[in-house]
Amino acid sequence: MSENYPGQRYEALVPDTLDLQERAELGINGLTGPTDPEANYDIYWRASLNRNPPVMGHDSNDHVIVKFWEALPLLRIVCGSEQNRQVEQSWKGEMLRMQAEDGLMYWETDKKPWFIPPNPFPHAGLDFVPEGRFMPVFMMGRLLGACSAYHILEPDNGWGDAVRKATDALDPLIARNGRDAYVSISMVELGRPRRKNDHVPMHYEAGCAGWLAQGLVHAYRSLGYEPAAEMARGLMEHVAFRSGFFEADGTFGPDKLMEPEEQRHIDRVFVYTPERAAHFHAHTTQVMAILDYIEASGDTRMLEFAKNAYDYGKSRGEPLTGYFPEYLDGRPYAETAETCQIADMIVCAVMLARLGVDSCWDDVDRWVRNQFAENQMMRSDWVYRMAEQLPFVPTEECPTLTTDHVAERNVGAFAGWPSPNDFLSWNLREMQHIGCGIMHCCTGNGTRAIYYVWHDILGCQDGKLKVNLLLNRASQWADVDSHIPYVGQVDVRLKQPMREVAIRTPEWVKPADVRCQVGGTERLLRWEGRYALCGEAAPGQVVTLTFPIEEKSGHIWIEKTRYNMVFKGNEVVHVDPAGTNCPLFQREHYRVNGTRWRKIERYVSDTTIDW
Repeated sequence: MSENYPGQRYEALVPDTLDLQERAELGINGLTGPTDPEANYDIYWRASLNRNPPVMGHDSNDHVIVKFWEALPLLRIVCGSEQNRQVEQSWKGEMLRMQAEDGLMYWETDKKPWFIPPNPFPHAGLDFVPEGRFMPVFMMGRLLGACSAYHILEPDNGWGDAVRKATDALDPLIARNGRDAYVSISMVELGRPRRKNDHVPMHYEAGCAGWLAQGLVHAYRSLGYEPAAEMARGLMEHVAFRSGFFEADGTFGPDKLMEPEEQRHIDRVFVYTPERAAHFHAHTTQVMAILDYIEASGDTRMLEFAKNAYDYGKSRGEPLTGYFPEYLDGRPYAETAETCQIADMIVCAVMLARLGVDSCWDDVDRWVRNQFAENQMMRSDWVYRMAEQLPFVPTEECPTLTTDHVAERNVGAFAGWPSPNDFLSWNLREMQHIGCGIMHCCTGNGTRAIYYVWHDILGCQDGKLKVNLLLNRASQWADVDSHIPYVGQVDVRLKQPMREVAIRTPEWVKPADVRCQVGGTERLLRWEGRYALCGEAAPGQVVTLTFPIEEKSGHIWIEKTRYNMVFKGNEVVHVDPAGTNCPLFQREHYRVNGTRWRKIERYVSDTTIDW
C-alpha cells in the first residue's frame, strides 16, 4: 500500500448487497480512465455513448477536472485502490504548478487550448478572451478542496502553504457590503489588470458561489484558517438572503436576474433558454455549502433556511427513488436527472442528519440505494451492443477526440441524462446531439457523494458505536454486513470493545418486530428514537438485528410519466416499463428471500478526512 493511503486488507465473505467500497473502486476507474495522457491527463468532459463508435472529446467544460482532483483522494481512502496512480501524481503536480506568485491557480491555454471559454464575459468584469494563463474564480473552490484534502494526507508537502496563499489571494476578489460578500469578477488573467464593481454583485454568479464557499470551508477545516470561514459565511449569507437566487422560504428562485444585455452574454455561453427557470444543481450546490459552513463553524443562523431549501428540493423530485430533475418550471416534457443534483441532495441529507435532523438518514438510504446507485455505470458491454444498432459515423482526425476503449474507460462514471428507468434516455437516432450519456461534472459530484455516505455509515465516540445506515462497511471499530434487501438482517462484527452498540432501524420497521442477538445470545433492546440500543459488546462478538421485510408495489409518477415500481424495503427491485438502451433496476435477484454471498477483499484506511 502507498505511503499516502496506508491501511489493512483482508478477505471476507459478505452479503452480495450494495457496497460503497466496490462503488468507490469503480469510481476511481471513472475518474482516471477518461483522461488524456498527452495533455497531463486532462479529462474528456463528455462521453458520447450513443454513437458508432462511442467517442470522448475535450471542450471548455474540461475545467470540471477540479471536481476529479477533489474526489480521487477521498475514494482511495474508501477502497485503497492503486489504479492509475500515475494520473494522480500528474494531477498533484499540475495543481502546485498552477499556483502563481499572486497565490491564484491558473490554467495554461497554450497547453490546453480547449479550456478557453467560447465567449468573453463583459457583464462579469471580463472584456477579453484569455490568451495566456487564466482562472475562473469559482473553480478555485474545488481546487481549495483538493489541496486541503492533500494537506491532511501529506502535511509536510507544501499543500498547507498553497491553501493559505490561495485563500489570501481570493480576498481582494470578494466585495463586501455589510455582512454580505460576493464575487464581482468571474475570471482573471495572469498579468492583466482586473476590473470589478464593489457595489453590484453578479446575480448569475450566485449560482456558482457555493463552489467557492465550500472550498473555503475545507480550507478552514484543514488549517483552522479563520479568514476562509469568514469569506464563506459572507458569500452564503448573500446567496441565501439577499441575492434573489432563493425566496425567503427556501424556494429555488430563477437563475435569471440580469438585465437583457447581461443575459444575452450568459445565454450565448451557457445556452439557457427562457423556459429554464431554475437549475436544480445550481441551487443545491449553495445549500450544501451553507450546511458545510454551519457544521464546520457551529454558526447555526442559516440552518433553518438550509433545511427549508432542502425540503423544497425534496418536494420537487421523487422522494422514494431520489429522482431530481435537472431544471424546474417550464419545459413541457419529462426532465432527465443529471447525477449532480442527486449527489448534492444526498450530501445535504448527510449533513442535516449530522446536525440533528434524524429523518434525513431515511432519505440517504432511499436515494443511495436507488437512483444514485443506478446512475453509476457498472459495465460496458451494453454500450457496444447499442452502437451496433446505429449507423457508423466516421470520426475526424482530431487531437481533441478519441474512440479508444471509451466504454471501458468510463465504467464507474455517472450518468448525465438518465431517466427513471434508463441510463441513456434519449431516442438514439433522433437525439444524438444531446443526452449522449455522460458529462463528467456528474462523475465528479457523484464520486464525492460516495465518500460522504461511506464516511457516515457508522461512527464511534466515547465507546459508543452508532450505525446510521444499514449498508456494508468495513471500519477500524467494526464491520457491517447488510443482508438488505434479501432479508431483514444486519450483522455488526466488533473489532474493539464497545460500551454501547446503537443501530438505526429502517423506516418501515416497527420496534416491536426487531430482534437482537449479541454473540449468539438473545438480548432485550432499549430504544433511543429509531436507534436500537444493543448494550455492550466485546471484540469478536457479532451483534445481529433481524426484522421483517416485504415487497410493496404501486404506480409512481415521475416527470410526467407513470411507472409501476416494486419495492423491497427501500430498494426498487422492479420497474415497468423497462428502459430500452441500458435498463435500470435489473434486480430480480433481490426478490428471493435468502442472502446471496460473495468473497471480497475488504480495506480499512488508517486515515480519514472529516468533510
